[in-house]
Amino acid sequence: MALNSDATEPTAPVMLSIFDGQGLPFSGPVVLRVHNGRDIPPISHNATGPHVDISVPFHDGIGDFYAINITSNGYQPGACFFKANSKVLAQPKVLLIKNNSNPNFVPWDMLKLELPQVTTFLQIGTDEKSARANYEEFIVQKPAALACLLNLIQAMQEIDLDGHSPLSYFKAICWDNTMAQDRFFGFADPAIIPIVRAAAAKGEFAEEKDCSTFHRGATCSWKQIAFPVANVQLTFHENDTRLIDGLKCVRIEPDIDLYKDLVEHGFAEVFPNLLTHGLTNPCSVFCLRWATAEDYGGALFNPGYQLA
Repeated sequence: MALNSDATEPTAPVMLSIFDGQGLPFSGPVVLRVHNGRDIPPISHNATGPHVDISVPFHDGIGDFYAINITSNGYQPGACFFKANSKVLAQPKVLLIKNNSNPNFVPWDMLKLELPQVTTFLQIGTDEKSARANYEEFIVQKPAALACLLNLIQAMQEIDLDGHSPLSYFKAICWDNTMAQDRFFGFADPAIIPIVRAAAAKGEFAEEKDCSTFHRGATCSWKQIAFPVANVQLTFHENDTRLIDGLKCVRIEPDIDLYKDLVEHGFAEVFPNLLTHGLTNPCSVFCLRWATAEDYGGALFNPGYQLA
């Protein structure tokens, strides 16, 4: 189905696949809003999942980066991005989760069996008994914060810093009231800072200038730019230190921003229900990282919980 009004205009083919929170095909009715940040207004279309075939205007230039906002009654809005190409079928994927969806965490022993790297990280700076107690307490008391932590563990695990992930530099996790649904704090080997700076010089990260404006007390910060959505940001507080096993460690603050250059690309109006002045919803991060992994051919985004 063509979503352009001019029949003579070049088009590019797209097949959108829609899944539910369990990763199963979603066969219900949906409303699509497709926008490239340049053509006004966004193209709207009623459709039925799980697969929707459309075509969009092809510009052979900057206007070929598209966003799709997907809504359905009883479900939270979903979103995904794709690059249009008149000769290649774009195949974006998106998750739709129910309005009342909540993280469904597995027991510690199952998490340890299925994702041992996660439980190993959760034990940094402590022992397994304490890590398990923290994990089980947060399931009950701060589930959104725990979901955020697990999202970030999975996302950071995928970052390559000269053969190591950022996780390998952590020496402690702050299991306290600073752990929130959009970020957590810890202490890390300061050797990670020049390595991230070098990665930025190679175009893998972008420095956030005046980072203390948004991260009180921060001295430097870089954001991953590998994906159009849900990139990891690593912020450092070099004046806040802790001596751990004889090493003077610095405070580190990882978080995930939903969009890389949302306003620049003109997509703000496409995602009115996803953009708020509140804290980032870890469920939205889950959905966007899942879709990004599918679109970029990466490993399945599996942070250790599902959306029930």
